[in-house]
Amino acid sequence: MKRRDGGGSANLQHLLEQTLIGLDMGPQLRERAALRAWEQVAGRVVGAHARAEALRDGALIVATDSPAWAQELHMRQTELLDRLRTLVGPDVVREIHFRSGLRKRAEPATPPPGTPAAEKLTARQLQEVQRAAAGIGDPELRRRAERAYSSLTRIATWRRRKGWRQCARCGHWQRTGKRWCASCTYRRGEGT
Repeated sequence: MKRRDGGGSANLQHLLEQTLIGLDMGPQLRERAALRAWEQVAGRVVGAHARAEALRDGALIVATDSPAWAQELHMRQTELLDRLRTLVGPDVVREIHFRSGLRKRAEPATPPPGTPAAEKLTARQLQEVQRAAAGIGDPELRRRAERAYSSLTRIATWRRRKGWRQCARCGHWQRTGKRWCASCTYRRGEGT
């Protein structure tokens, strides 16, 4: 882990790189690509009555607003599957399952007050987040990286406000007022 500079926060670009290396985003990106491709394959008319909800083990789950639409799309499954495979590749979607019972999209939940998610980012923090993710070419991956950076920044802001401190040696967050965390203190031989 990279040591923290004297008084500033860790470099967001470095943090993003380390986070992305540790994550296997491949399956999630393929799933997201298949869900977006459905909107293009379905078109405006079908899209008003059917929505791709998930991709599980190569099966795209599509919910329709009536059994009639599920039946209609089931009869067109081969055509739709061929078009999907053209857009996202042959190994991503192997079959499509249609079911009736289209659910309304959930409204985004408001985070409870007093939690890290409720922290508001400053304009400077938002600029740092955008600057850190700017080098990522894929728009979906860049959006996810910005969300991850925003979350990490909110958590750090919340911890500072709650009196947490970072270890002067390794940067690990701790609730105690000590200069070093327990691990660094132990390694140094200055107690347990």
